[in-house]
Amino acid sequence: MFAAAGGEPDRNYLFDIGKAGAAARPGYVKVTPETVYDRTRGYGWLVPPSAGFDTLYAKLPDTLFRDGLTASRELVFRVRLKPGSYFVSIMVGYPGSEPLRMKLSLNGRPLADSVVTPWYRLSYQTIRRKVRIAGDEATVRISPEGNGNVGIYALEFRPVTPPHVTAFSPGPETDTAEILRTIGGLEGKIQAGGNNLAAVNQLDMVRKYRQACDYYEMGGWSWATRRTGMNQIQRMYAVIDLLNQLVADPEDPLYGKALYLLAKTHFWLVKEDRMLLPDSREKAYFDQLASLYPGHELIRMYRGEQLETPFVSDLDPGNAPRWAVLQNEAMNRMQQVIHWWVKHRQAANGELGGKYGDDVEMLRWWLPAILGADDETARSGYTRLADGIWNSGALVRGYDKKVDDVEHSAELFRDSHTGMFLARYGDPVYLERAMISMQNFGSVWSAVNAHGHRHFKSYYFSATETWDGPPYGVDVPLNARALLPGLWLAWYNRTPRLTRELSEWASAWVEDARKQENGKPAGVIPPAVCFENERIGGYAPQWYDPELRYEYYQWDHLGHVAELYNHLSGMYGITRDSLFLQPVKQVAALMKEPGPGNPNPQPGTLEWTRQTLVRGGEDQPAGAHPFGNVFALTDRLTGNTSLTGQYGSPYNRYLLTGDTEKLLEGFERLLESLRYNFPLMTSEVRFTDRVYARGSELLTGMYTGHFGRGFEYPSLVATWKNTGPNVAVFVRRGDDTSACISLYNAGPAREVTMYTWMLAPGEYEITLGTDANDDTVPEKIQDRQTVKITERVGAVPFRLPGKQGVVVHVRRLRQGAALPYKLADVAVSAGGIRQNGAGKPEVYCSVHNIGNAPAKEITVRLLVDGKEEQRQEIALLEAPDDLVPRNLPVAFPLVSGRRNRQLTITVSGNFREITSLNNTVTIDTVPPTNQP
Repeated sequence: MFAAAGGEPDRNYLFDIGKAGAAARPGYVKVTPETVYDRTRGYGWLVPPSAGFDTLYAKLPDTLFRDGLTASRELVFRVRLKPGSYFVSIMVGYPGSEPLRMKLSLNGRPLADSVVTPWYRLSYQTIRRKVRIAGDEATVRISPEGNGNVGIYALEFRPVTPPHVTAFSPGPETDTAEILRTIGGLEGKIQAGGNNLAAVNQLDMVRKYRQACDYYEMGGWSWATRRTGMNQIQRMYAVIDLLNQLVADPEDPLYGKALYLLAKTHFWLVKEDRMLLPDSREKAYFDQLASLYPGHELIRMYRGEQLETPFVSDLDPGNAPRWAVLQNEAMNRMQQVIHWWVKHRQAANGELGGKYGDDVEMLRWWLPAILGADDETARSGYTRLADGIWNSGALVRGYDKKVDDVEHSAELFRDSHTGMFLARYGDPVYLERAMISMQNFGSVWSAVNAHGHRHFKSYYFSATETWDGPPYGVDVPLNARALLPGLWLAWYNRTPRLTRELSEWASAWVEDARKQENGKPAGVIPPAVCFENERIGGYAPQWYDPELRYEYYQWDHLGHVAELYNHLSGMYGITRDSLFLQPVKQVAALMKEPGPGNPNPQPGTLEWTRQTLVRGGEDQPAGAHPFGNVFALTDRLTGNTSLTGQYGSPYNRYLLTGDTEKLLEGFERLLESLRYNFPLMTSEVRFTDRVYARGSELLTGMYTGHFGRGFEYPSLVATWKNTGPNVAVFVRRGDDTSACISLYNAGPAREVTMYTWMLAPGEYEITLGTDANDDTVPEKIQDRQTVKITERVGAVPFRLPGKQGVVVHVRRLRQGAALPYKLADVAVSAGGIRQNGAGKPEVYCSVHNIGNAPAKEITVRLLVDGKEEQRQEIALLEAPDDLVPRNLPVAFPLVSGRRNRQLTITVSGNFREITSLNNTVTIDTVPPTNQP
């Protein structure tokens, strides 16, 4: 007999419910479909299930969730037990794709309504309630809402007993060592024998808390996904399931700590996506925590209070212009955040703990620190993440190996490697990776269709396949995201195959913009085009909503549509074919037109299209119009102005108006992101794609003169070497013949280098003068030099005086010979050098040609501690015109037994190159292994 009335000692009633033949969890009674209720036995089905199921999921630490029973009607289970107070736990669910909606009751009283599984891909949910049972039977009823099925994994009745361990450390934080000691102590108590029901049941809850902590701390690390078989969001839901059981008992000694972790889990899931947890209770939880732990700083932050992060500037605000004061604070705070991630969180494989696909999104605002403040920590962290992704196995031929929509499949390579064209300009390793990735464009992703136009065959693709059939077989503007590294590569070396293919694709979209079809107004790029028949709007009946999987593929999500317009403007910059500017000009003209004043135009009509463009669409971030940067890039490339002043960022509007006050207003948004609640940008973060420095493009513009965040297209005036955060820079203007740049150095005098990106080849006068009143008119010229720019990027060193503001003016004296279209570019990279110290000591290096013309008679030199010791000749290195990298290995023997401090490799030839900045690399050596 399972239970008797009256004086039976307290005990647990634990049931592992599942298929016949499956082993029960130790300490549990196995319940199968055949276990019909018998009063003598004391448990069983009053209304039995119809079938068993297996989750086929062996990685969950709780074996109860590996199999269960289901029915197409209600399930009713009865158990005889001693009257009293119990915690009843019901684990319900089913591993199918269709959601189950269930109602739970005990002895006719509701326990829970609308319990839904799967619960964000978890096949279970646990309901734990404290109940009072007056009689000697408990009847659990699980009913479907509507005509659906129901499913159950396990059922528990645990008597309410006082905890064995009554107190934990004060505060809501988890002391891992304390939890482990508690688990060990409770296990010891149980092993000692006797009636230890309180210890048994408390151990169960402490273990669940420990498991929740583990899942929470695992974040998005790739090792955690491999170990658990669950991604980060699934684990966060598992955390909620575990913690919901603890907070069902406010008297549990772990209640406050569990509630704190539960509140944070809700907070970060909602921050990642409100729809992940639409019924989030984060506010109620944190309000309760505020009363439990008054004054707790992190709880105050989570509740929305802005607590300023301490910052002390080295800059004298009484001597420096206002723009320098604000920039100094913003850059220092930006570096605090970046350095925390690189020094405290980044792993050797580059991961930042939020999975690669989210980690890369943080890089979108790191470039000002690298290009402006010359922050080597940021540059190293950026590079480590790019290299880690390339070597992770997640990419095949430079693109995601898994088929996914372009928004997600493109981000690994696009977000990590596009910026490397700037962070490590001319480094052949990253250009050749871009070549490999762009091979996929012509061979896998796109083709010339029956209409003679090159289009992507799908918006769902990987490096090796595309999903071509309905509804996937459409080209979308966001496919430009996969091609952004290719746009930079075509800009860098005009690779013939890639430039041709990109031009074909761009031309096809220009034709699609011209069409007036399926209700689409002429002159507007549609959100989708069928590859096969070029139908506007894809397979959908309306042009503006192609009915694809995610709503951001709808036309009114202009941020994604704008990426194609940006690509078209970039193609104009590369080819100077005005055809590619037609769609941008047509949109600008439409936005300038006065509307008829209809407040509610029909979707898809011309007036609806115009109004949507003017207001910025559905996904416009605060303060930034999606087309602002498109117009700014087009203005930069053409030398004209359109709508930049109205829709551009604060820096772009400054370039048009010269109004510094309006520019300074842009710091409000940026400093709002960086000044407050440092832990919520660093140590507390669960999803790395939610770490923002909103408005960072203001710093990019001031430091470099770029129109956006830096990686959209190479349109910079200058980048900097040996500046640091205490050198403030303000690019006032710049073009291909001149520049004006204000600087304020808060520290001692230093040697800096300005790299020019827009200046055409020629001879230039560079003057540096004091500018105490910040009007860009020097009071006294301190330095004047004449330099020759012969390459696309020139290097201009000068001494920057300390503790004062200066202005640098660049003026062309004589025009030089234009760069030829066909140029070789021989290069070496630190990543391509290795030293062998075993046996016969040698140094190996790879010599690359990343230009679009053959390199002949290349001289490769080895310098040891600055002195040339050896040289070799390479007769010919062809150009990678077919996107297949061209490089050759070179080996130099080293003197055995000598402790060399530095090895330098240089390459040169009697030919003009794209850049000579990649001709030399120096590495610090390690003693050969045969040395003492």
